Amino acid sequence: MIKTSKKLLIFAGIVIAYQLNSHNIALASNVPPASKTQTISTNDKNTNKSQEDAPKVSTAQDTSKTLLQKNVSDSSNVENTFAFSTSNVDNISNVPLDKIWSIQFNQPINLSSAKSSIKIIDKKNNTEVPLNISLTKNNLCITISTISQYNSDNYYSLNIDKTLMSTSSKYLNTSFSMNFKTVSKAASIDKINSVDNMDVSINQSDSYKLPDTVTAVMSSGDKKQVKIIWDKPFDSSSIPGNYIFQGTIDGYSKKVILSLLVNAPNKNNLSSISTTSAWIWQLQDLVNKYGSIDNLISKLKSLGINNVCIKYHEGSSPTGGGMNFRDDFLKYENNFKQAGFKVGTWGFNHFTNVEAEANIIVDAINHSDYYVLDVEDAVIGKTSESEQVCSILRSKCPNAIIGYTSYPIASYHQDIPYSVFNKYCDFSAPQCYWGEMKWPIKKCMDLMIKDYKNYKLDKPIYPLIQTYDVYYSDYADYAAYKFKCSGLWSFDELDARCLDFLKCEGSKLNN
Repeated sequence: MIKTSKKLLIFAGIVIAYQLNSHNIALASNVPPASKTQTISTNDKNTNKSQEDAPKVSTAQDTSKTLLQKNVSDSSNVENTFAFSTSNVDNISNVPLDKIWSIQFNQPINLSSAKSSIKIIDKKNNTEVPLNISLTKNNLCITISTISQYNSDNYYSLNIDKTLMSTSSKYLNTSFSMNFKTVSKAASIDKINSVDNMDVSINQSDSYKLPDTVTAVMSSGDKKQVKIIWDKPFDSSSIPGNYIFQGTIDGYSKKVILSLLVNAPNKNNLSSISTTSAWIWQLQDLVNKYGSIDNLISKLKSLGINNVCIKYHEGSSPTGGGMNFRDDFLKYENNFKQAGFKVGTWGFNHFTNVEAEANIIVDAINHSDYYVLDVEDAVIGKTSESEQVCSILRSKCPNAIIGYTSYPIASYHQDIPYSVFNKYCDFSAPQCYWGEMKWPIKKCMDLMIKDYKNYKLDKPIYPLIQTYDVYYSDYADYAAYKFKCSGLWSFDELDARCLDFLKCEGSKLNN
């Protein structure tokens, strides 16, 4: 019959928990009597032994189980083997003010005994710190937290008396004490307040690496670069699509989300449509104005224009204002294409019925060389719907050339989700109607360029400029900005001054 010792044996060690993130100190107590027992921190940076050299807690636990079984017939050997030293955990520094300590044992603990046997002493004034003590893991783990936070930049001592008792009335074989110092006041105050999620768009052939650091807004208001660990690596061979990555930052409880859109290579080079485009609103009325589709095409060619962008739908409907935009486009589609035109389509977007509108846009894309989303007042506040529609378009038409057009001064219309369209589209066509705005052309163009840069709207800019009620000299001033190409809004309203500029200097609109 084995003589039972009334001593409680420490099984694994002290687990230091910063909230839910465990940092472990393993008590390497299961060593032969000839060896010096040690206490080693596997994660705390301020202990004497580095993390790279320290044993893992799981290893210490497995060893403990083996030795306990091996020595169970010799209680004195067990007692001697499980003695331990705290030399390597003295003076742990930079302990958070809301630190939670956990201590793992090999036998269930008596809670009443734990509350009377465990104390934390404030060494500055030698007073006892009020504690909350509870049991977890089937009473094998004691969790210790303070009722109020520790004082910053202060020394404390965590003490476990030999009177600590298991539920089977066994006592701890030796007392335990560990000294620690809390973080400074500045360090305790300046915590991570927020980190923005990220949207990234790349082409399939692009070289891309997930960021090692991100910008965090601290509680002090300062911005700081902090290290981030992602839940998975990015595979550069990924097929086109949208990929979600979750990042973890030490000391920040929320996950940081990075949404990565991998675009398929365009079947058409963007430069293939980068010529002056005549935008057409009511195609049938324009054909009637010029007498026939052939006359309209001849007029466009005489002005050096071989690119048209024609309205295809209104929201989720092919009709609007008495016009059947889709039918009119399909009636004359081949006339333009046989004449060598690049033929684009556009629709005034509502995103009220996401699926229906996405379907009619896909239909337009299938009939044209490119498509332009016209996103104005009707999409205000519809960030989620805009994301859904664009995602559908890219999943169904991964090789399509898609642009977007909206108001030129983004800071005046922050409730329009420009960033969503910038993420999914290949180019932007801001509506630079300086005459309608009653602004000097330079003010309109300069502020548009500044806002697009500030809001990181980084896709190529092909401005839309008005074809009516502005001076001839305005077009010359605009041409000096040397955009790669321009759109004319609209050919329906072309007036004499714009017509004269196109005849004389129209080539200057393409650079």
